This record gives sequence, structure tokens and C-alpha cells, in this order.
Amino acid sequence: MCGQEINTRSITIQIEGAELLVCPSCSKHGKPVVKSKPKRPSTSARTSSPRSTFTPRTSSSQPRRSGSFGSSKELVTDFAEKVRLARQKMKLSQKDVSIQTKISVSELQSIETGKMRPSDDLITRLEKYFNIKITEEVKVYGTKEQKKGPAFQTLGDIVVIKKKKDDEE
Repeated sequence: MCGQEINTRSITIQIEGAELLVCPSCSKHGKPVVKSKPKRPSTSARTSSPRSTFTPRTSSSQPRRSGSFGSSKELVTDFAEKVRLARQKMKLSQKDVSIQTKISVSELQSIETGKMRPSDDLITRLEKYFNIKITEEVKVYGTKEQKKGPAFQTLGDIVVIKKKKDDEE
């Protein structure tokens, strides 16, 4: 902050939400930041199947498209009600279904209440067991090719710089 080189140890402080490395004399202008050690997850963590997570796409040799050709499968909006009604029609308890489909009771309860979106594996198991369709084909239109590169635009992509022309007299 003061512009001097830091010859002694630097101190990390926080000023208006920004973390800065400063000399000891400038450290009085902000709050000191205490970095805690990251907590390790316990080994007795959840043993149920992992839920699907978002993974960003990596760039490939083919140009990216904003949509896909043909059709894709989407989960219907009333999937929870369809699963619950199919189970009740077969006069089975949630425990019976969970044993036969190898889905935990809590996952089945969450799916039936609509609190959890089932993974692709659970969707296929439920569709086969209850003989129902909880996915629908969705056709994608208006595909557009994009240039290969970053998925976001930078300021340099948007701004056009005009150069001054010197008028010589």
C-alpha cells in the first residue's frame, strides 16, 4: 500500500473484501486474515450412491455447438407423482421397492416428494421396475456453430479500438 518493498515478512490483511499482502506498517489499515487448515471429511461419510454433479466440458477438436442435433431425453416435470402412483398401484411399500430396486429408502422418499432429481441410472431402474416412462424425448432446434475457443467473451472480443489519424498540414 505504501509502495515500499517488503523486506521483512508480509502480512495478509483484508480491506473492503479484498485480501492484500502488505508490510507490517501498512497492516494496521485492515483486518488480519487468519487462514485455517482445510477440514478433512470424515471417513464414515455417506455410503449411498454419488449424485450426479456438473462437470465442465473440455475443448475438443470439433467445433462446439450451442445445441445438439436430433433429440435428447429430459425428465418429465411430474416424475415424482408418477413414481409414487406406480408404487401405490402395485400396493408396495417404499421399503419393498427399495430392496428390489437396490435404491435406498431415503432416496426413494426424496424422489417421490420431488426433492431429489434421480440420476440416469436410477431413472432406468425405476422405469424398468414400474414399467413407466418418466423421461420424454425433446427435439432441439436452432443449433448454431460457435468458434473454437473460450466459452466466454473478453473485453478485447467486444471493443473495437479506433486509431487517431494525424492530419499533417
